[in-house]
Amino acid sequence: MAIPVPADRVRDRVRALYGFSRGTQATLSVAQPLIGALIAVDGPALDRLAVALVAAFAGYFALFAANDLLDARLDRRRFAHLRPYQRFDIDSAGIRHPLAQGRLSYRAGLAWVVTLSLLALVLAARLHWLCAALFVTAALLQVGYCLLATVTPHKFWLTGLSVGLGGCAGWFAVAPPEGGVDWPRLLLFFCWLAAWEIGGRNLVNDWADVEEDVHLGVRTVPVVRGPRAAGRLVYVFLVFTFVAGVVLMIAGWTSFRAIGVVGTLLAGGWALLMPGLALRRDPRPETALTVFNRASLYPVLVLVVLLLASARPE
Repeated sequence: MAIPVPADRVRDRVRALYGFSRGTQATLSVAQPLIGALIAVDGPALDRLAVALVAAFAGYFALFAANDLLDARLDRRRFAHLRPYQRFDIDSAGIRHPLAQGRLSYRAGLAWVVTLSLLALVLAARLHWLCAALFVTAALLQVGYCLLATVTPHKFWLTGLSVGLGGCAGWFAVAPPEGGVDWPRLLLFFCWLAAWEIGGRNLVNDWADVEEDVHLGVRTVPVVRGPRAAGRLVYVFLVFTFVAGVVLMIAGWTSFRAIGVVGTLLAGGWALLMPGLALRRDPRPETALTVFNRASLYPVLVLVVLLLASARPE
């Protein structure tokens, strides 16, 4: 006879796994390859989009969890010097770093990452071998990023490349290269996502954690170069992301028309430029966290704009 598991224990395990995968951030990240799919072709096949959607969920939940798995030792030291954590942070939904807190065993975490990774890899390969290759490459870049935590502040380039390649997997999921590829637009799409990741998520997230990172010896741009240099770099990447997003919509005018251009302008202004300007005026970790939270929503807002544009009456 099976022994019933208490409901509280089940909820705690679910919260731990959700926090382990940074579930809210992972879910928001699914927008990235979906945008790639919508830009790649007009009216992508729904069956391929459905497979890509499941693969993206599995892949992002696996990659964010793998990051925590690789950083478990560092995060245990982080909790020994943890500052009061009272502000809202998209990454903190669920249980923050449950592996480091002992709320999740290493074996369970490893099983979670391996299972989701295999599911994502199988589904990606079903769409196209290049999608699987891009997923593996993105994962390896994330491993490199984690290994360089205390080595160099320039590791942010690796996470930018990783996110850009992950988005490109969505492009090739619906537009295999055998049929021809619009390489200039694909390269712009890749650079757009990479710049967004660096300026909108990575650098500002490091900025929000600068007090902890100093204790741990983690080398980030805000720690090594200081807030002034970090602020300039963040703003450059945010402005590039804003401009590149609008150019992407102009390049796809026949598909997205004015809705795409105006919607992307508004999304970028609210999620990127306004908080970026606030950070330049008030270069504190609290302001950087506001940039992170708003910028994290930017791809989802752009995805909504593209869906609205695609659904317009002819």
